[in-house]
Amino acid sequence: MPVVRRSGSAGARQSISPGSQGVTRVSVCMTTYNCVLHVGEQLDSILSQIGPADEIVICDDGSADGTYELLAKYSDARIRLYRNLERLGHVQNFAKAIALASGEFIALSDHDDVWVAKRLERMLSELRRFPGHVLIVGDFLDVDDDNNVLPRPGLGASPSNMLLQLIKIFLGKAKYFGCTFMFRKELKKLCIPIPRKIEAHDVWISMNACLHGGIVHFQENTLLHRTHGRNLTPRSRRGIYMIARSRFLYFLHLFVLTRRA
Repeated sequence: MPVVRRSGSAGARQSISPGSQGVTRVSVCMTTYNCVLHVGEQLDSILSQIGPADEIVICDDGSADGTYELLAKYSDARIRLYRNLERLGHVQNFAKAIALASGEFIALSDHDDVWVAKRLERMLSELRRFPGHVLIVGDFLDVDDDNNVLPRPGLGASPSNMLLQLIKIFLGKAKYFGCTFMFRKELKKLCIPIPRKIEAHDVWISMNACLHGGIVHFQENTLLHRTHGRNLTPRSRRGIYMIARSRFLYFLHLFVLTRRA
């Protein structure tokens, strides 16, 4: 049974593993918000894959549908559960979860997907094959609420030129999703904090990876990515003003990325 304490400064309730003073191998960072319908299936798929030296850091952004209460019922010392007293939004909530992670490797998780069997070990083994690279991106299957597979293009081969890949990311041509990411703790030190005006944590992390190590594409389906009307990812193309504003902010923050190295 995990030991529970209240953390006022973090606005959190935390489950502390009795072995938390040891070295954590993998930290899975999950953010949640009003996802009681699917979060249990996702959490169960992760718990079945992590070992005693791993942890799950969950930051709930003030859910009002019973999500937090459901998560609090889990009696597992590997879970560290936090609840924000004020809403942070999905980008800063992920930034918080990543900052709290203690693992040598960090994997990101949305609250409504499902990890396929052996996902963690397969991606970890592949990333270790490329010691100079800091981020691995897995492929996935898009599914609807009934787990029917939806058509989408594959991830493609690993980029050979990180400068060209950085340009593709900047222009929105590299379709990276944070829920498919695993990265080394060295990248965490460069990514955190995420500037307040950044609108997508996955773009920020992948831009960092291009500048400070490189990205590996793992061309195997490692999760079921649930697509429905409640996704935070926009389903339609935004207006030209919003796109231009977003790219301008990323351009400004490229200087922040280069300085952090």
